Amino acid sequence: MTKNTLNTASEYHVASLVAYPIFTQLDDVKAAIVAVDGTEIHATSEEGKIVFTIEGNSYKDIGKKMDLIRVHKGIINLSPVYHQVLDESGDDKVAHNS
Repeated sequence: MTKNTLNTASEYHVASLVAYPIFTQLDDVKAAIVAVDGTEIHATSEEGKIVFTIEGNSYKDIGKKMDLIRVHKGIINLSPVYHQVLDESGDDKVAHNS
């Protein structure tokens, strides 16, 4: 096993996701999303799909926040759409997108 030498303190992560809630629990799901630090809802469709972003300082941080949302009883599915990593250390490293 190799040790990860990447300094995550200088990273900025942002991920966009779509949540598919049980429609009757839409308001509860939206409240659960915004209760997680670093989240912001950007749109909700007429069918109830919720588009939101999560900000964090590492892959692990983003993953933990996704897991907090994913286990809500009103969510049918949570689909990641985009994840970008920016290096804020001042190095000339290229940002990572996935």
